[in-house]
Amino acid sequence: MVIYMILFIVALFSSLLETINPVLGYINEIIVIGFAMVALVKLFFLEKAEKKAMDGWILLSLVLCSAFFLVAFMPNLFNEPHNTMAMQLYTFFGMTKFLILFYSGRILVKGLDFRASIPWMKRLAWLFSIICLLVYVLNIAVPLMQPFDIRFGMPTYAYGFGHPAPFSMIVIIFTVLMVFFSLLQKTRLPYLYLLLNLGLIFTAGRSTAIGIYLCLFLLLLFFPYIKRIPNYMYLLLGSFLAWFSWDRIINQFGAENTEARGVLLRTSVEIAKDHAPFGAGLGMFGSHASRLHYSPLYFDYQLSRVWGLSSINPSFITDSYWAMIIGETGILGSIFLIALFIVTLIAIIRSTSGNFKMKLIVAFPFIYALCTSPVDTLLVSGSIISIILAVLYMIALSHTKPSEKRT
Repeated sequence: MVIYMILFIVALFSSLLETINPVLGYINEIIVIGFAMVALVKLFFLEKAEKKAMDGWILLSLVLCSAFFLVAFMPNLFNEPHNTMAMQLYTFFGMTKFLILFYSGRILVKGLDFRASIPWMKRLAWLFSIICLLVYVLNIAVPLMQPFDIRFGMPTYAYGFGHPAPFSMIVIIFTVLMVFFSLLQKTRLPYLYLLLNLGLIFTAGRSTAIGIYLCLFLLLLFFPYIKRIPNYMYLLLGSFLAWFSWDRIINQFGAENTEARGVLLRTSVEIAKDHAPFGAGLGMFGSHASRLHYSPLYFDYQLSRVWGLSSINPSFITDSYWAMIIGETGILGSIFLIALFIVTLIAIIRSTSGNFKMKLIVAFPFIYALCTSPVDTLLVSGSIISIILAVLYMIALSHTKPSEKRT
């Protein structure tokens, strides 16, 4: 349990650690590989002892992932690959590491007792939010942080995390954990903490994160008064999110958008059509591998002339998650990956013990990652590791009864 919590906290702040030393950015990959290796060993001994460890969800995901693997590597079997096999495997690993970690973690956390960690996680959550708010207030008088951007007429900040996106993700994870602890211990929801973190989300300026957080906040206001969420409530919250993020959606997907992310998305559809049904192949478009070994597709589709996508300045090539998926694995690969998302989401819900409120809160971080995927690269970044570890942590706690009622 202690090792898991240490790894969880390290993963949470890995983006901050990466700004100190870029090598530390590989911590998340090490965590995934470590979990997979230990899970395989545990699985071997469990099967040897004739104890069932693999369930239908693992087997279904394994089948879908195998099909996705074949689709992803198919183009490079018939065409001369642009990238090395190692880079292709690394790209596929980036696409599926959420899946590897989730199912490895399900095997490893089963039976672990995390109850003793609850008070410590509460203190850490409060400490993190209070320190960030104090830094923001102090920054108004004495500039300590470099503004990242201007949103809503105000400067936004990354709080040392390199980018506001991983900072927003940590704020949301701590918020979800605090709500989960309240539901688990049957105490009052932490509305003060929710309000404080709402302020922090606004200072990061990520419109999608703000919209999703507001939807969560509005939903939690009704939580104490409902036994189940009516279907129209999801429709209302979804409509609110779409309305709040409409400018962002139009900016990213509109035909007028000449920025890197919009161009990547539109071009990925063209590539998927031209290379139907398998796409251009791993390491060919929108991935880190295609940036390291500059892909000829950027010349073929005139993207080498776009700011941030040229061979001299390829810094924005990895700005769109779905551009990578659609361009490299095609429509067929995208379908298999969406199926894997759906199966994983259902597995999270089915693995959680408790009522619908508990299940929704546990699944919320993963839902957040899926909602931000069209305009962010969270699903392929190190942040997804923190999200999956948080989900596994809550799943394990949902199967235990807390020894304390109030902390």
